[in-house]
Amino acid sequence: MLGTLTTPLEQHRLALKLRPLLTGELYLVGKLKRAVYVWTDGLFQQVIAADEVPGKERIRQLVREQVREVYVHPEDIENVHEQLEIALIKVTRALSIGDPRENGQRAMKLMALNLTGLYQNPHDDELLMRQFQSTQNMAKFLMENRKLQASFFQDLAQENFHFTILQPMLSSILLLGFLQTTHMFHEREIETLYLTSYLKDVGIGLIPEDKYDTKGLTMDEQKLFAHHADFSHDILDGRVPLTKNQLTIIKHHHFLNDRLKRILNHSAPRGEEQGMAFGLESTLVAVADIIVAMTSQRPYRQGLTVYQSLELVRKMIADEYPQEFRALVVYLRQFFRN
Repeated sequence: MLGTLTTPLEQHRLALKLRPLLTGELYLVGKLKRAVYVWTDGLFQQVIAADEVPGKERIRQLVREQVREVYVHPEDIENVHEQLEIALIKVTRALSIGDPRENGQRAMKLMALNLTGLYQNPHDDELLMRQFQSTQNMAKFLMENRKLQASFFQDLAQENFHFTILQPMLSSILLLGFLQTTHMFHEREIETLYLTSYLKDVGIGLIPEDKYDTKGLTMDEQKLFAHHADFSHDILDGRVPLTKNQLTIIKHHHFLNDRLKRILNHSAPRGEEQGMAFGLESTLVAVADIIVAMTSQRPYRQGLTVYQSLELVRKMIADEYPQEFRALVVYLRQFFRN
């Protein structure tokens, strides 16, 4: 640490001015106009001086110390967002030029940073359209580089992003790869479903991030979470070129969660839930989302093994889609072996 501001007045002024920035976004900065701070033990502590170019080793050190966010002044936030836009457009338009693994890794990190910004500002049209266009480009790239999909998944899973960022990204890679192996879908359909899966969680932006790290939620908070998919639908509807079917899948992408809860609690389905029926596309989007969620660690629980998650998925969908479930088992065995 470079130093701690101990004057209460100075701390108060900083609290009014500073804005959070993901630590990884510092890689996009040239020279900072103002100092950078972290929030530690109830105080802002300076970690990078004004007029300094953040060195890669300094940023890596912050990451190793599990500093997810730093705090900067508004003018530096604007600089970072401008650089992010330039970098994201550049890399996603040139994915096929150069080393595909390096290009894919860099593009996914930049997309994750942009997605973070979108969660913070879900009504920002520029952020949303940038995410939409880069996701389309990534879908084509992933389909052309099938052998790298498992590597991209594992590399991304090791990144220091919040799980609300990783969840849609990882489940979308898993979904795209599986759809390719079934040979049941055309490339355009796969791209469409990848895009649907990736954007389905933008409604997270309307829920405080810290609530996702809490095991015990109040009734009002549980109701808020229950409307998460509706928020995503309403944020996207009419703002990006999604079809009615895509929006329907997004609105109902948690439809299997109630079934999963009943299985875990050993309870019988309610009458109205027995009548719920969604197509194969909706089911596969939901299953990919559930598998990634169950096998990932959360602040309040340990992740399951792939085998354990598949056993639960079997109970949810095998009666309706036996062939697809068997194909999923074969695919996941190979995917995680790689």
